Amino acid sequence: MLRLGIIDMDSSHSIEFTRRFNRCGVDADQIVDGATVVLGYAGESLMSPERVPGFRKQVLECGVELVDSPEAMIGRIDAVLVLSICGDAHLARVRPFLEAGIPSYVDKPFACTLKDAAEMVDLAQRRGVPMFTSSSLRYSHDLIAFREKLPALGGLHGAISWGPAKRHPGNPGLFHYGIHAVEVLYSLMGTGCEEVSATWSEDAEVVTGRWSDGRLGTVRGIRRGCTGYGGAVFCEAGIVPVPACSQYAYRNLCRAMVETFTSGKPAVPHETSLEIVRFILAALASEHHGGRAMRLD
Repeated sequence: MLRLGIIDMDSSHSIEFTRRFNRCGVDADQIVDGATVVLGYAGESLMSPERVPGFRKQVLECGVELVDSPEAMIGRIDAVLVLSICGDAHLARVRPFLEAGIPSYVDKPFACTLKDAAEMVDLAQRRGVPMFTSSSLRYSHDLIAFREKLPALGGLHGAISWGPAKRHPGNPGLFHYGIHAVEVLYSLMGTGCEEVSATWSEDAEVVTGRWSDGRLGTVRGIRRGCTGYGGAVFCEAGIVPVPACSQYAYRNLCRAMVETFTSGKPAVPHETSLEIVRFILAALASEHHGGRAMRLD
């Protein structure tokens, strides 16, 4: 049984992940075996400090011991979950654990600068420590089922994804809620995007990427009206809608954490995580330059 520590409690993920690992207040089909959250650090929040006391109380009720500093967990846990809402906080939070050889999950957004993202990946690789980041939507049951049947559709020529894209200056552009729709697109298209162009309005934004093989992938970030998640793919054998129900997304993501920590192989390749950061940064640059196409490099 893996002993997990969680850092920062300004996100609902702190209690949602804890409930599934600790069999606390969830249905039987949501429970995740193989790990238990034993330690937690409530932390401060750069973006939502008002949420910390409530989540801290709920995490305590699940039997988690709170510590006075993240480093106090070292030697008492087998893996760590860095759950800060703000991507800029992640490098400093995860660094001591990677340096100590402790497997790590870093919540979305992985980082809001390529420098921070690359430094985390470099540190994990140099230390030989498994680490990954992911939106829970990547682990929607619908997306998992679609990826399994994709070979029968004769190849994927392009895709569209959509989801809420409420903004916050702490996680600029699509790094905030829009990260989910970007991860859905990448779970369908894979890596290889070379340039993006963005069209922005108060109500929505549309970001289209051109992949190196000529395929086009588009994200629609929604800020008005219905803001559900989903996508559609254009295949050789048909055009297929792909829902992205979140019912089992947290459970499946937690299972991916256990698999990563036990196997030593990141559930999401570092190449993918770095390209997603570049994709969002290029989309922001395109927005700031009137929709001009911007290369990811």
